[in-house]
Amino acid sequence: MNSSQDAGTIIFETLKNELLDLTIKPGQEISENEICQRFNVTRPPVRTALRRLSDMGLVEIKPYYGTHASLLNMDKVYQIIHMRTVLEANIICEFINSNPSAFVIEELEHNIRLQEILTAEKEIDSTQFFNLDNQLHLIWYRERNCEHIWNMIQEQKIEYTRFRMLDYKNTMSYTSMVSGHKNLVEAIKRHDTDSIPKLIGQHLHDGIRRTNEDVLKECAHFFIPPLQKEFWNSYTQQYYN
Repeated sequence: MNSSQDAGTIIFETLKNELLDLTIKPGQEISENEICQRFNVTRPPVRTALRRLSDMGLVEIKPYYGTHASLLNMDKVYQIIHMRTVLEANIICEFINSNPSAFVIEELEHNIRLQEILTAEKEIDSTQFFNLDNQLHLIWYRERNCEHIWNMIQEQKIEYTRFRMLDYKNTMSYTSMVSGHKNLVEAIKRHDTDSIPKLIGQHLHDGIRRTNEDVLKECAHFFIPPLQKEFWNSYTQQYYN
């Protein structure tokens, strides 16, 4: 691998992370000249990195218009949350019925304690909370031998990861998120499979409710609006009746 390829990889990874954590906002222009200056490189490695990001769907490259971070497609966000809600409710119920060991229950509770410690800080690291959130959910996927399914969900980064980061950074509702996690863990400890579909439905759709009005208006330029907004609003409401 030559130095140009090395530089292209570094630029790609750096910009990918900045796009996913919303350091680079949806719709924001990405200047080749600025990247060249920032990384002290010529154009070829920058263009290689941008092509890779375009292949992922994180940026759009248009001749004579430039390169911009892709917008969040809300129809896709709704559908990903729907898929995960239906799937994860079943996985958690299977997890409960498998009688998880005391060690696994302690792993869940330890994660919750770490979330509480983190959210008690004056400055909350959204990336660290994102990682703890993912680690908690991974436990029941792992215990049901469904890690590959979890990885497939995590591959929906273009829409879902960025939407979650928008929820974290704009609503700052970490206490609500931790509460949702605690409710799930308490239901698991009670072996309460009946409550799981509603609890996981509320937990995964809470981000939509938190961002549904003020944030969506304030950040309207970040989104491709949903074509079926009334359908998804009605669908989401079932978890709150």
